[in-house]
Amino acid sequence: MTIKTYLTSDEIQRMIDSTPYLRDKVILSFYADTGARVSELLKLKVENLDLESRTVMIPHLKRGIKKRCPACGRSAGRNTPYCSKCGCDLAKVIAEGIEERSRLISIGEATTMLLREYIGGLNSSEQIIKLSRQQIHNIVRNAARAIGIKGKAIINPITGIKHYVHPHSFRDSLAVAWLGVAGTDVGKQKALQEHLGHQSFETTIKYNKLTPAKVRQVSDEVRALRFKATE
Repeated sequence: MTIKTYLTSDEIQRMIDSTPYLRDKVILSFYADTGARVSELLKLKVENLDLESRTVMIPHLKRGIKKRCPACGRSAGRNTPYCSKCGCDLAKVIAEGIEERSRLISIGEATTMLLREYIGGLNSSEQIIKLSRQQIHNIVRNAARAIGIKGKAIINPITGIKHYVHPHSFRDSLAVAWLGVAGTDVGKQKALQEHLGHQSFETTIKYNKLTPAKVRQVSDEVRALRFKATE
């Protein structure tokens, strides 16, 4: 089995082509095209789409509901029973604060055409994809298996952990391709941050570590210089 760090564009297109179901093509194409999170597609409604301008409003990027300790003021998760700093009982403390951020992203012509065909019978307030997260994962894994990518074929180059192809693999692939085009252009790198909805630029730039082709290019250049004199 070949271990990969991310899916190539060719593999992704073959995954999309492998399924005969329009719904599954929409799911695979949308994730591949936008790099959206699993939850973002599942929350999407018809009214969030503007297929004429090929744009999508991704709603409610993250929700941050926190408790605040009445004794020391430390913040805690909404399900945290006791304050980690002073041990105060937080059972009766009401969690507050909702962070709802949206972002406008573009989609390609192929994804637009699939969406136009798929949402034909839906009303504007209707959810586009009515599936669970696990069902989405199964669709992605089955498509990968259909083109010969089986088992834990993806490795995280930072942690060394191997895993199955999953929706986030499309996000990785888009980021790798985008940064390959951006190079050292900070403006284009920042555009990726906005597109993916990262709060921190550091999160975005970490995807540079997922480009083994660049590492290979540099190592080949070094190798040529090192051994040129002995040829």
